[in-house]
Amino acid sequence: MALINRVTGRHGHLPYCNYSSMETMLSFRKLTRKLIIVLPAVFCLSNPRLYAAPTSYTPQILQYVSEDKVYLLENIRKNISIPSEKLVVDALLSEDGPQAAYLYRKQLAEYPDPSLDELSRTRLSAFQFVLSGPLAFPESVPPMAPPPDAGKPAATVPVKEKPVQQKIIATPPATPVSETGLYTLQFGSFSNRANAENLVSELSAYGSVSIIQQGGLHKVRLQKSWRTEKEAKIAGSSIPFTSVAVPLR
Repeated sequence: MALINRVTGRHGHLPYCNYSSMETMLSFRKLTRKLIIVLPAVFCLSNPRLYAAPTSYTPQILQYVSEDKVYLLENIRKNISIPSEKLVVDALLSEDGPQAAYLYRKQLAEYPDPSLDELSRTRLSAFQFVLSGPLAFPESVPPMAPPPDAGKPAATVPVKEKPVQQKIIATPPATPVSETGLYTLQFGSFSNRANAENLVSELSAYGSVSIIQQGGLHKVRLQKSWRTEKEAKIAGSSIPFTSVAVPLR
């Protein structure tokens, strides 16, 4: 009996319970759960860049390669963010054969891509073929004419007791085509030599053009050099063909 009185209270009634407060707490908990679910979705919708997939340039890369217009990759190079595409484009535009081969191998080993793997393997095979063949040199480069006094014997200068100091006039050295630090214009890089020869015939009206074979590619370049990349680009803007300023090695 004492237990019943202790539970029901002095007057035999159950203790008072504030049901309104309990309902408010339950409603607040439900609202909190909904916010936890809804807020991340709203945040994603307001910031689509955080979860948007990077843009793929694989179709353009394969198109330029199939059309022998690899030099046009310079226009999209800075926008590429996918590692496999970036490595392949850097390799295609590289002037250094061993460096290009290293980039192809790195793409196949670290960032395999079914769309680009075959291209990397093909370029590596071409590079190995070039290494096993004879060295390639620039073509269509006219030989340098010998100086007019090349056939005459050198004049002997009599020895005097008192040497006479002669005034030496410094003359600027001739600028060779392969001097480091110079730039020239490249109009195309082709795997098919016939395409390179067609472009040479079209460019012949704008100056002497040569075909240089590097890394399995036939590169069409102007036989003229400039001291800075800016000067080369300014000169290229006057020629109605797409060109890229490249350093001479």
